Amino acid sequence: MSDTPFPYGMDRPVLYGEYPYYRALPEHWDANLAALAYAGFDVVTCYVPWRFHETPGGYDFTGATGAQRDLLRLLRLIAAHGLRAVLKPGPFVHGEVQLGGLPDRVSPSVDPGHPPVRDAAGEPVTSQGRALPSTFGPEYRAQVRRWLRAVDQQVLTPHLAPHGPVVAVQLGNEGIYSDAARPADAHDFAPPAVRAFAERLRDGDPALAEAALLPPRRWPAAVRLAWAGQAGAVLREQYEELAAGLSAPVRAVATVNLPLPSLDTPGSAASWLLRTAEIARLGLREGYTSWVGNAARSRSAFAAHWFGVRARRSSNVEDNWGFTWTDESFARPVTTLFHALLALGLGSASCSVYTACGTAHWGPEIDLDPAGLRSEGLDPVDYGPPYCPGAPLHEDGRTGANLAALHTLRDLLRRPGTPHGGRFGADVRLLVPGVLARAAAWEEADGPAGAILRGAVDAAFTLMTDHQYRVDVITEQTAGLSHPTDLWLVPLGAQGPDDELLALLRRHRDDGGTVVVLAERARPGWPEIGDVLVPMAVAYETLPRLLPAPRYAHPGSDPGVVFVHEDDAGAPVGIFAFNVTDRTVTVRRTVRGRPVSVELPRSGAAYLCPVNETFEVVTDTSEVDFPPFPPTSAAIALSVLSEETPWTWPR
Repeated sequence: MSDTPFPYGMDRPVLYGEYPYYRALPEHWDANLAALAYAGFDVVTCYVPWRFHETPGGYDFTGATGAQRDLLRLLRLIAAHGLRAVLKPGPFVHGEVQLGGLPDRVSPSVDPGHPPVRDAAGEPVTSQGRALPSTFGPEYRAQVRRWLRAVDQQVLTPHLAPHGPVVAVQLGNEGIYSDAARPADAHDFAPPAVRAFAERLRDGDPALAEAALLPPRRWPAAVRLAWAGQAGAVLREQYEELAAGLSAPVRAVATVNLPLPSLDTPGSAASWLLRTAEIARLGLREGYTSWVGNAARSRSAFAAHWFGVRARRSSNVEDNWGFTWTDESFARPVTTLFHALLALGLGSASCSVYTACGTAHWGPEIDLDPAGLRSEGLDPVDYGPPYCPGAPLHEDGRTGANLAALHTLRDLLRRPGTPHGGRFGADVRLLVPGVLARAAAWEEADGPAGAILRGAVDAAFTLMTDHQYRVDVITEQTAGLSHPTDLWLVPLGAQGPDDELLALLRRHRDDGGTVVVLAERARPGWPEIGDVLVPMAVAYETLPRLLPAPRYAHPGSDPGVVFVHEDDAGAPVGIFAFNVTDRTVTVRRTVRGRPVSVELPRSGAAYLCPVNETFEVVTDTSEVDFPPFPPTSAAIALSVLSEETPWTWPR
């Protein structure tokens, strides 16, 4: 185990760079990896698509059937350039690969012997128009195990650190089918999955088990609650199944990547809390992917980052550094640097550049089926070469504007004396109970519970943006990380607390902590739950008057979000400031008795370190805020960015 808070024994946050080798010419690999090392990456991450490496005779990792499949050569090159590697063999990898990297033959659309994943209405869940196989199908599970065992034996075990460059292997992708943040009514309702659910219920409540065998759309409320409640155990067991086929040394370095929840989709945040609740029990390192929108321009996206990262205490393993499908500004360094600073400010032990190198050469095994894309309302043009038009580096040796953000981030991470590893300080903690999440987890029926959860999250976020509070997010699983005297905000629905939550709240109050209950209205017996009850209808105006003043408040500050990292003694060691408004602001705080201020343009962010008796800006997005580029599509962005030859920055 590492004796530092950072992965792989490093003394600072790790910088990951994604390199999709299966989209690049093999003769470019060496130069591309040299460029990644020169640009400052520590670890190269790669999806390993099952469908790409499967051949009629088994699996090809040596290039016997094509040089682009020579994964062993790629690892030798990674090691030769002083880099480390994280491989991600799925089995479902997404990565804009056809069928998420699965071989066509395992799709129930091709082989009806595999039961498909079904939604609550009983319809098959598809990827590019083809049905996905349910993990509750025994034959599919057996084939997955064979695939992962082959990757383990032929690729991972021979190249594990310290004798090789492989430091980790990622299992699954954002759940099993990029589904860990989907509402409860979008989970797998395949008949074997429903039967397994009913068996879970049978010992405790036979009548409820029988009701679970009804069509899901006809389930009574009690069955819906139970379904949402068991989601965490199901995902944990699915990951356990993936890990079971690995050798012990490889399993010891296995990781999972979890998506952030959408705060705009009813049921998503609640279901995500339940789905990811038991992952910590696996003993696997957790990371997060951040495909929830542009936090530099969207309040909701910023709040989703804060809520998701702090609730799970995870680190960034996949961040958008140049995909412009939905937002062209991801090709601009001010946006990507903003997100990197946000990850660090939220306590991430790593930053990820996805992708580090834009690529343009792949074959039909990888290419997305145009008809399948159109069937899902997507434009095939957006998925043609190059892959990641705004990437900082490109396969042909040219560079993009995001290289400026990459070098700024690299220099910050490597800056001597930068106090990495401080803890996330908080004035208030938002505790989101499982009992509320279970009631709010269904998109079509989250009702009052969903409104309470969304209102509480937004009220807590407003405390940060408008009233200078530092708010953390905890769950019943992470409540033990809170200080005994902390103030907790606890949203509750009409069902009230269950016995476990009630016992937790009583212990916190007995230890000197304060509990503020947020609810739709006053309810009988609430003094047994908390010290104060605040109706959600008046929470926005009541909480700032009710709560103790924030520790670092300054009377002259404009709106903005500030995270303060503290050492073990509670002394501030780093300040991250963010502008979440649509105008230039001056964000101020009082730290160590002295005023600290920073001017931030729209979408601006800054990191401040202690210098003598005050704090000074070390890094801010204005350093890389160049004039905007013309609007670009995926099809033309590479040529537009590549023509900007001045982006060859000195190391």
